Amino acid sequence: MSDPNVSDDPAGRIRAAMTEEARLRSRLMEDVRHAYVRTARDTLLREHFECLVEDLVERRERDHPETSEQRAARLEGNIMVVTGDSGAGKSTAMRKLFSDSPYAPGYGIVGARCPVLTVRVPSPCSVGELGRSVLRATGYEIKRARLSGPEIWGIVRGRLQALGILVLHLDEGQDAPLTIDIVERVKLRNLWKSLLVDEIHPIGLIISGLPGIEDFLHPDRQLVRRGAWQSFARLDPAVDSHLVSASVKELADIAGLKTDEETVVAIVPRLLHAGSYMLGITIEEVHDAIRMALRKKHSTLTLDHFADAYAFRTGSFAPWNPYLAHEFTAIDVTRILATSEPLPPEPTPKKGKGKGKAGGA
Repeated sequence: MSDPNVSDDPAGRIRAAMTEEARLRSRLMEDVRHAYVRTARDTLLREHFECLVEDLVERRERDHPETSEQRAARLEGNIMVVTGDSGAGKSTAMRKLFSDSPYAPGYGIVGARCPVLTVRVPSPCSVGELGRSVLRATGYEIKRARLSGPEIWGIVRGRLQALGILVLHLDEGQDAPLTIDIVERVKLRNLWKSLLVDEIHPIGLIISGLPGIEDFLHPDRQLVRRGAWQSFARLDPAVDSHLVSASVKELADIAGLKTDEETVVAIVPRLLHAGSYMLGITIEEVHDAIRMALRKKHSTLTLDHFADAYAFRTGSFAPWNPYLAHEFTAIDVTRILATSEPLPPEPTPKKGKGKGKAGGA
């Protein structure tokens, strides 16, 4: 019996309550957000992924008669590590990679038996909690409340094999080593390594997260040796301004907005700074500006839309808005609700010389 207080589609109920104007704007923004800004790093990411999968498939060949020990040595997966600061666009790039790859058919579709599974690393994390997250992602219901880490991962291994999952992608991987003690860290590294060399069903492992995950993996030389490493760097104005300029015009065009070349050239340096020189944040800034233009029913995307969207999001006044300030590179774009200059730190009181005790000899 269904619960009448539980909605199967809460987003659908909100859409039904929208005005026709809001629904049209929402559909345009869906098209804008669906557009993906492809860069050279996507090509390298695809090559790393293809090599990982092809290598894993080649190592699973069983045509030659071998002992189980020889087969176990040959049937091994590898690891791929993708790092970058928050907002660099790692998660979006990984989703796009898998969605477009012929090696991950049906990615993200329930029941499609895709050979690639993405799991968000829980925080706080332990070996057992990570295993539970993997099982939930596969649709497995854990009925026993008390299970040890090894018991959970025994179920995980069987589940991965039964579903034909060959690649496990752990997103936000930096949350694992930061929230567990030294003993658990060693267990986690050993666990990941064991997944690669499992004799019955070895898998490939992809870990994406903030810089620092490499420090967690570095003590285990086998994991380092098996790894393919890629870092998502910050945007460089001297190199990437043309890419960002083209993206602004393309996304505006998708929304039906016109752009002026001279205005876009003026926007890009400020946009890069507002986006902390991170591709993911920069594109989000463009999305916000487009939404602002659509809400105002304007036909041309301008600098004012970027400034208004920034002010709307951060609550910061004009002097602390990188789209309005003259010296915009001096603006700390991580500040919110900036309405006045921050107070200078109080001076540290100097230690005075101690006074002698009163009284004579």
